[in-house]
Amino acid sequence: MNYRFQNLLGAPYRGGNVLISEDTLLISPVGNRISVTDLVKSQTTTLPVQSSSNISRIALSPDGVFLVTVDEKNRCLFINLRRRVVLHRISFKKPISVVKFSPDGAFIAVGTGKLVQIWRAPGFKKEFFPFELVRTFADCHDKVTTLDWSPDGHYLLAGSKDLTVRLLIVKKLSGIKYKPHLFLGHRDSIVGSFFGTNKKTNKVEKVYTITRDCYIFSWGIIDNNVDEMEVDNSEPASPGTPRRDSEGNMESGGDVSVKKRKTLGDGNMDSEVGYLFREKWELVRKDSFSQAPAR
Repeated sequence: MNYRFQNLLGAPYRGGNVLISEDTLLISPVGNRISVTDLVKSQTTTLPVQSSSNISRIALSPDGVFLVTVDEKNRCLFINLRRRVVLHRISFKKPISVVKFSPDGAFIAVGTGKLVQIWRAPGFKKEFFPFELVRTFADCHDKVTTLDWSPDGHYLLAGSKDLTVRLLIVKKLSGIKYKPHLFLGHRDSIVGSFFGTNKKTNKVEKVYTITRDCYIFSWGIIDNNVDEMEVDNSEPASPGTPRRDSEGNMESGGDVSVKKRKTLGDGNMDSEVGYLFREKWELVRKDSFSQAPAR
C-alpha cells in the first residue's frame, strides 16, 4: 500500500510574507511548507513540497504559475504552483529580505543585505544554470527592506534601513553615468514603497513610501511646463559673444567657434526607458495613521 501526502492540518504560522492570487487564493508559509487557502470555498490545501527550514519569503509570478520560496538557510525553490512540483533550486550566499517578480515575469528582484540583485527567471525547461544574475545594485547603505517594480519593468524602487528610498533604472544606459534618485526625509526605516501610475498612459506619476513609525509620504513629479512670461533683463552682449537658442545651446556669432553643449538627453537613452530619469520629484503630502495607545 502506497501513501501519498494530501494535506497538513493544525500547522501554526511562523513568519514570512503573505500573498493573494486571483483575488481568491491566500498563499502563506506554514513552517517549511506552503499553504493555499481558497477564500471563497473556505478550503485549505498544503503543497507537497517542503524546504529544509522555515520559509521566510515567497513571491508569485504575475500570471500565478510560478512561486518562489526562500527559507531561513537561504535556499530557494522555484515551484510550478498549478502542478505543485519543484522545477529549480538555488542557494543564495546571504539572507534574503525581500523577493519580487517583474510585471512580465521575466526577472526576479532580490534584496540580500545591502545589495539589490536582478535575476533572470527560469521557465519550464530544465537548464544547467536556470538562474542568471543580470545586474547588481550596491547603492544602499543598510539592509534592503522593500522592492517594487514599475508597470513597464524599467524602474525599481528600493527602500532600506538607511531611511531612504532609491529609484533604480533596471536597464543599463550606455555612455551615461547616473546616480539613483533619493527620496529623503524619513525618520524611521522603510517598510513599504509603491509606484502610483496613470491608468490612461500607464506611466508612473507618483511614489508612495511608508515608514515603520506609521507615516506615508506621497511624492509627485514637478511640472516644468509652466507658461511664464519671459523678461529679458540682461545687458546687451558684446560683439562676438555667442548667443543661446531656445534650448540653451550656444550659437556662434561671427567667426567665433563654439562647441555645442551636450545635454542630458544626448546619448543612447530611449525615451520610453528614461522618462523618469529626467524628472524631478517633490514631497506632496505626509500623512500619519498611528493610533493612540489603548488605556
